[in-house]
Amino acid sequence: METINIKIIHPTNNSDIDIGLPENILLRDVFSQLIEANFLSAGQPYTGILKPAGARKESVPLDNDKTIAENGVGNNDTVQTLIATQAG
Repeated sequence: METINIKIIHPTNNSDIDIGLPENILLRDVFSQLIEANFLSAGQPYTGILKPAGARKESVPLDNDKTIAENGVGNNDTVQTLIATQAG
């Protein structure tokens, strides 16, 4: 199992953390671990956006129910964390 090193940006204060993740971890589990590590606040629905890098010119919304690899996150990519808001 390959480890993917990524930078995660906090949704409100723009602080960041560099972490290594197994490529088969679900995105929602990444957020759970960041809450346990006190990087993110509990009780918020989080989602992520893959920031542009290299050949990728646009930000890409990530699916919480897919793994890091299935979302197309690669080594040294940056994920902007957002607090999800309900449409309505």
